[in-house]
Amino acid sequence: MKNILKPLILILFLIGAIACKTNKYSFVNEYPVKHLPLIDSTNFSNHVEGKLLSKEEQKLLKLPSVFEDQLNDEKAKIGISYLPKISDEFQSIVFYFYPNSKEVISMLVNYDKNFSIINSQVLAYDEIIDGMLKTTSKLDKNKIELTEYISENPSTLYFKISNNGDITRE
Repeated sequence: MKNILKPLILILFLIGAIACKTNKYSFVNEYPVKHLPLIDSTNFSNHVEGKLLSKEEQKLLKLPSVFEDQLNDEKAKIGISYLPKISDEFQSIVFYFYPNSKEVISMLVNYDKNFSIINSQVLAYDEIIDGMLKTTSKLDKNKIELTEYISENPSTLYFKISNNGDITRE
């Protein structure tokens, strides 16, 4: 009986360790999933800054390739706003990004199953420098309707989201 007990405990310990092992992207699942269609109107009046992403998480999500050198600014802040449920074929994340204290950007990034970036698109933008530019978006499963307000004069741009997560302007 003693000879069986030790290997059994070892097997149970290994099974437990494997079951508890999380992948390096598991932190993404802590954020709320939002179902479509939805309006993203992120701006200084309605956005509350949440938990910021660490530099390690930013690199893991390949955000330096999306936001380039802006992430190097010591005043820049970035976090995850929500996970829009666009498709089961790819992962979508909407980030909020403060490049400085005068601008806020809401950015959709689509990833494949291995978290390689497929494409990205600004959903909302607000600046309080001179208040001349603001954007909002309506996000749906296969399209984005982006409305730009330049001095309160709206213009609309349309983007298609393909089945593989690529985003192209129509």
